[in-house]
Amino acid sequence: MGFQEFKIDYLKTTIPENKVSKLKTIGSIIDKDSLSFFATQYKNESDGKVRAAIINVVSKNLPEISAPLLIKALTDNFLISRKSAVLALGKIKPLSALKPLLNMLSNPSLEIREDVIRSIVNIGKLGDISGISIHFDAGNIHVKRSVPIILGRIQSEDSTNYLKELLHKSDPEVRLNTVKALEKVIQLKDARIIINLLEDVDNDVKKASIKALGVIKSKRAIGPLLKLLKNKDEDIRNLSVQSLKQIFGLLDSYEKIYESANSRNMIERKEAIKLLGLIKDQKSIDYMIKSFKSSDNKIRKLAYNSLIQISNDRVPIQVLEGLNSKEWKIRSFCAKLVGKLGNEQEISILLTLLSDPDNRVRDIAIEALSKISNQTYINEVKTLLDSTNWKTKRAAVKLLIKLGGEDSLEVLLPLINDDDIYIKSWIALALGKFENISDITPFIEMLKDGDPKIRIASAKALSQIGNKEALEPLARSLWDDDWSVRKEVENALNKIDSDWLKSL
Repeated sequence: MGFQEFKIDYLKTTIPENKVSKLKTIGSIIDKDSLSFFATQYKNESDGKVRAAIINVVSKNLPEISAPLLIKALTDNFLISRKSAVLALGKIKPLSALKPLLNMLSNPSLEIREDVIRSIVNIGKLGDISGISIHFDAGNIHVKRSVPIILGRIQSEDSTNYLKELLHKSDPEVRLNTVKALEKVIQLKDARIIINLLEDVDNDVKKASIKALGVIKSKRAIGPLLKLLKNKDEDIRNLSVQSLKQIFGLLDSYEKIYESANSRNMIERKEAIKLLGLIKDQKSIDYMIKSFKSSDNKIRKLAYNSLIQISNDRVPIQVLEGLNSKEWKIRSFCAKLVGKLGNEQEISILLTLLSDPDNRVRDIAIEALSKISNQTYINEVKTLLDSTNWKTKRAAVKLLIKLGGEDSLEVLLPLINDDDIYIKSWIALALGKFENISDITPFIEMLKDGDPKIRIASAKALSQIGNKEALEPLARSLWDDDWSVRKEVENALNKIDSDWLKSL
């Protein structure tokens, strides 16, 4: 089929979908003389899809002469036609399209902004960016804000040089977009122009500059970025830490970080601790352990988190030594870390802390031991139940209760009549949670104990066990001398059987 036959057939077609199908099949019979026909049909067509198809056919087969038609289509009423024209111009790259494409960016609600920018970049990469830079001065604010994005993607020497000029413009969004663009193209020798923007009045520009300095990895930025570790804005501090991490990743000396870590400014010190953890500085282990005795809880926690990062899943020898420190805070945090990272050989070290003079350290050791999946150490815990040191014995009981399981139940049952009222009450409450308690006699006996704490614990345990045989002895305890006991007994009766009076 020749072009004349196509024209006759096309002009007879009325259904848009059929027109689109015909246009997709005629590439081989189009020449430059066909352009006037398509230009006329484009103007006469009332369907956007057909117009878009004409644009695609013309740009693909007549790229050298189709630019005027494509440029005209940039103002088409149909979005699909405009988009097709934009994409086509980005492929054939006529310099004449640069200005009309840039003009499209003046519309703040432009739906195809990214497509327009991409096509302008393609044309700009031909080498001459003067058309773009001139349009920066001529265009409205929306064009101005888009120009840095375009220049950043062109990535030529001329575009980079012009971007440096845009850093001094009054509009903060222009400066922001410029910094983001320069981040990918600027050289180390030009880092100073970004460092200067750390003093920018606009916070977003300042944040973008901090991030850019991390990408550039300039040593000259270390001092200015370290100063920002004391900034009141948390986002600025976090970005500064991340950028410093990238820069120090190339260095061997972290002396300047330690200056901040020993600062009197607590905010700066905390950020420096975070940074030392991120760069996994092995030499900072002693510093982190020393920080455990800080009066500031946040510093202690940050030092602990950083030490986990530095340790790489192995307990440093300094941490094991820290378990013998005179400072309870150091002992407790070292115990916590051993519990998180320790192996089987290091468990025995934690067991010794069950005899620690400070209850807070003992509790940390209990928590750490309870989280170790391999509980082969339970036999060692049993031996501590015979200890003459009441602190050790109570800690062992607490640990067994926390571990639970049949092994713990077997060991704890005989202690339900222990002389230590705390041990008795803890065990009573703990045993009440076991489902296989068949003999409730020990709990009933405890309802007669001379200490009200034990009687309360017994009532609670019986309510948890839920055995109806406990109803009668519990009912007798309703006349207890202690009001708190009577209240707990009544709660237990109602929990075991809400209709307990009839049961009796």
